[in-house]
Amino acid sequence: MKLKPVKRIPALIAFGVIAAVCILDWLRLDFIERVERITFDQRARQALSSSPVVATNLGFVFIDEQSIAFVRTNRVLGYRFGLYWPRQVYGHLANELAAQGARAVAFDVIFGELRPDHAPVQMADGSLPESDEFFASQLQRAGNVILAVTKDLKLPALFRTNAMALGDISTDKDSDGVLRRAQAFTTFRQWHPLFEKAEIEYGFDLARARIEPGQILLTRADGEQVKVPLDKEGKFEVAAFVGNPIPVGLPPKAKAFTEERIWNMGIVLAAQQLKLDLDRAEVDLPHGRITLRGADGLERILPVDTGGNFYIDWCLPPRNRFRSCWCRTRDGCRGTRTT
Repeated sequence: MKLKPVKRIPALIAFGVIAAVCILDWLRLDFIERVERITFDQRARQALSSSPVVATNLGFVFIDEQSIAFVRTNRVLGYRFGLYWPRQVYGHLANELAAQGARAVAFDVIFGELRPDHAPVQMADGSLPESDEFFASQLQRAGNVILAVTKDLKLPALFRTNAMALGDISTDKDSDGVLRRAQAFTTFRQWHPLFEKAEIEYGFDLARARIEPGQILLTRADGEQVKVPLDKEGKFEVAAFVGNPIPVGLPPKAKAFTEERIWNMGIVLAAQQLKLDLDRAEVDLPHGRITLRGADGLERILPVDTGGNFYIDWCLPPRNRFRSCWCRTRDGCRGTRTT
């Protein structure tokens, strides 16, 4: 059946519109999003000319070349170290800030591994604890330290169990390379210590582990795969890792992993100040909101997108009211936020 000439043109127009929409979707030309980014950047620049309200109880302890030189050459502190400070320096800092009354201290430093190569700490009683152990003891003693984690790097148990809380510092720039948003929280998977031990000793990559119904599929660096059976509760047979008989103190079965929501470090700090209970947070991503509640009916609502991201308020430059130094290196030049 042939279309009449008068009806062929509307059909061609409709076909052209559909084709254009498909092409735009295929090319992922997020025109509206790009326009929004441009206007956001303009608003952010305009905000710099205003006088933003700044918290009077928020401080930023920064590391710069002058402080590095001081620690390297000055004997007043009782120790001298170069650029990559051992953990005991951060332990002394946590102790000092706690003594000065800081309510919470957030280390924007990645402590991703233990450092047995660091020299032990000379204590007043003559003991010589390892630098990592000294840092962990100061974390426990202060009781107010928040340690940084990322989705790609986890903390050793020695630090994780002695910190007051963990704060996610992961950042993802927009497609144009500009950082405008941060994720409110990230879900971290914490593996059973036996799985972590197997990762170290046998070369399994837990980041590539596949969680399947009734089993976990582990993959080694050489491509070899091992299946670990799970029961209906997600528990594995401990004997499969340690053999029989099972050492005293270990249960016959255990959860292979647990999942924990780790909030953005800034949100963790704010929750400490406002006394918000992050465990009671109501996350409603479809409606773009996260509701945080505290004592006496206190409520704060954080607007987010469907991915759980919120826009960063850039109205306060890093050198306005306080100075800062950012350097994305492990144990290097980064900041320590206090409140």
